[in-house]
Amino acid sequence: MLKTKIKISKASIYQFKSFFHLNFLNEGITSTYIDKVKLSKISDILDNSSLKSLEIVHYNSAPSIIPVKFYDKDMKAKYLETNTDFVNNLEEDISTDQKIAVVYSKNKDLSNTLSLDKQNTTHVNHFTQLYNYLDGVIDNSDGLSFFIKISSESFEIIIFNKNEFVFFNTFEIVDENEFLYYTFFVLKNFQRSIKKDKIIFIGRHEIFDKYYNLASKYSSIEFIEDDTHSILNFEEKFFSVINADNIRD
Repeated sequence: MLKTKIKISKASIYQFKSFFHLNFLNEGITSTYIDKVKLSKISDILDNSSLKSLEIVHYNSAPSIIPVKFYDKDMKAKYLETNTDFVNNLEEDISTDQKIAVVYSKNKDLSNTLSLDKQNTTHVNHFTQLYNYLDGVIDNSDGLSFFIKISSESFEIIIFNKNEFVFFNTFEIVDENEFLYYTFFVLKNFQRSIKKDKIIFIGRHEIFDKYYNLASKYSSIEFIEDDTHSILNFEEKFFSVINADNIRD
């Protein structure tokens, strides 16, 4: 019996170290790389859809970030060696504004597990996606903008001076005290004026209220609240990710 083609033209996969999440038609399926039942279901969806594009967002790949004007493609491995020990299957992104190059390694576990070479697949690092989004919402002509994106076990800081990228890093944390320590360690090194500079949280979620309240005691804070960001529940862990299906062209 012939299987009916599913009308899916576009899908995204968020790839983490031990699991991944397939997002399509406002639905989602999460699986580890060894869950045979879910892997079979996901393979069936991909094999029996009218998929025109599949984007893999690499959350498990530490990026090295280089200004385009200084970027040399032949130096990819050297750039990445300064930031991570995993240097293999190299990929590069160029930001939408053509200002930065992002070099990272692609973990082949996902492609090998789902035979993604059959699909029209593109790759993007999670930092590139975040940078491109923020580049369109920055509005701080007088000082630095400290953007923070929190998940349950880590958070990311990305700093812009007006519309120029300055800094990015990810910090693993176990509680709000560690969050406060790393946040203000970074701010102390970059902050110039408490009146002009500000912390801008990407997303606003009740589970992180303690973090927001702590930060507000030491700095001016704001929030980006819109439908391009959502919390997705992966194996009882919360991750704040950009939902590409909700980004308007």
